Amino acid sequence: MVKKRLYWNWNRYGFRKTQKTIKEYGYEYSGKKHVTFMGIAVTFLLLLCYLMRIKAAGVCVIALTVILAVPILAGYHYRTLYEEKRFTDAVDYMEYVIYSFLRMPKIINTLEEVAKVCHGNMQKCIEKAVDRIQYADVYQDIYSDAFEHIEKEYGTERMRALHRFLIQIEQQGGEYIQSLEVLLEDIRQWSEMVYLLQKERKELQRKVTLSLLLSVATAITMVGLLPSEIGDIASNGLYQVSSVVFLLLSIVIFVLSRKCLIRSWLTSEPDSEEVKNAYDYCIREENTKKRHYRFMEKKVKNSIKKDFPMWIRNVILNMQTENVMVAMGMAAENMSYPLKSELMQTLNGIEKEPGSMRAYQRFLWKFDLKQIKNVFLMFYSLNEFGTKEAEKQLNAMIQRNNKLAEQAERLANEEALGIFGIYMLMPMVIAAGKMLLDMWVFVQQFLFFYSNVV
Repeated sequence: MVKKRLYWNWNRYGFRKTQKTIKEYGYEYSGKKHVTFMGIAVTFLLLLCYLMRIKAAGVCVIALTVILAVPILAGYHYRTLYEEKRFTDAVDYMEYVIYSFLRMPKIINTLEEVAKVCHGNMQKCIEKAVDRIQYADVYQDIYSDAFEHIEKEYGTERMRALHRFLIQIEQQGGEYIQSLEVLLEDIRQWSEMVYLLQKERKELQRKVTLSLLLSVATAITMVGLLPSEIGDIASNGLYQVSSVVFLLLSIVIFVLSRKCLIRSWLTSEPDSEEVKNAYDYCIREENTKKRHYRFMEKKVKNSIKKDFPMWIRNVILNMQTENVMVAMGMAAENMSYPLKSELMQTLNGIEKEPGSMRAYQRFLWKFDLKQIKNVFLMFYSLNEFGTKEAEKQLNAMIQRNNKLAEQAERLANEEALGIFGIYMLMPMVIAAGKMLLDMWVFVQQFLFFYSNVV
């Protein structure tokens, strides 16, 4: 298993250590590549130093910064590729498994067939799972143990749900075609959304780079436009310091923007203690009129929006072997604290008032989440009406859940995408600061020149 490092470790600095880390990601980083990247970066920054007329001491500081930054950028670049490949491998694996299982509903046969079309580390993980099934000494939880080899490397909530469902069908039987089609559609929609988000991140990072280049061009133009008859501002110490700081900040912004491209697309962050505390705060009636309530409520609502589509999907899977109420309770076990609390309270109310719509309407009654509440009310129809009507309701629920899932995935990435807006703004801010300092230096020189003339 690759030892994952989401952020670059300064203790691992140096070409050999950089090369070793990148190799763990499954890529080769040769000395030739390193020298080429270093040469391009240093040459470009030296050109900027020349155009901004920075003196030797400042050039040395900037060149040293570039030499330190190149291995970090290389690590970020290959880590980004590694996470994207992991995601693609996991999506391909899940789709292959579903197609194969629909044709031949046996786990061992499915894995053997999928192993032939997968490659690299994914293929090795599948082969380990097959070996575990074929040569296991103890047959209790054999499939769970086998799938664990794959989940350790590529574990995602959707993959675990798929594996649990396959085990359930293998051991208990039952209808599975509609549920697998639900999973397949969910995986397709999720993968399309993630690919779109990856594209958006790269586009925003390109805009950050363009913003940096424009700010540097503004600084270069500024020093070229100021008249030299009254004195060369490039000889001023303040100009030299501000120019070096300006380029150093530009390098830092560029490195941080590249760092923001890194994300493990297969895992999601669990709810923090802040979300749990926010939910406990919101359910207390005395807090509803306090100014802080809206801020806390937003945290809770975002958590529920992200988890509710997963709960719906798990309910639909559980309904292949369980009745509606049991399926709803089983699906609530692995949900976040706010959603699980609301679900358990509602399910307890339904048990006390079976057949009453009022119990269903109590779900999320303290939170303004109309779309989620409407989907939840469909379970009343599923529980109360016949099989034919229930099937229609289930299909409608699946369609609505697909829309909710898309909204949840986008919501989960809003904050991460928002940081790029800050990085696009920062170059303009530091460029404006640089221009003001340059103008101040110019004014000082002009006043000195004018006083000597008079």
